[in-house]
Amino acid sequence: MEWVLLVSLQWIVFGSPTQPTMQVVQPFASEELCNKAAETIRSEINTPIGSGQRVQTLGRVVCLLRKDK
Repeated sequence: MEWVLLVSLQWIVFGSPTQPTMQVVQPFASEELCNKAAETIRSEINTPIGSGQRVQTLGRVVCLLRKDK
């Protein structure tokens, strides 16, 4: 079993949303390592881009346990 990190991002530029994107980051040996990576990404998502506030980043970050088949 391993942990994977799902990251879904969407930007709103000048009031218009872009298409959402999704990335999978893997593998993580433990839930703790995955959660640390998730917190780092959340922090980056919450950091404004530029000073004009013309771009807003929306994101969802989730750690999931992937079981072997």
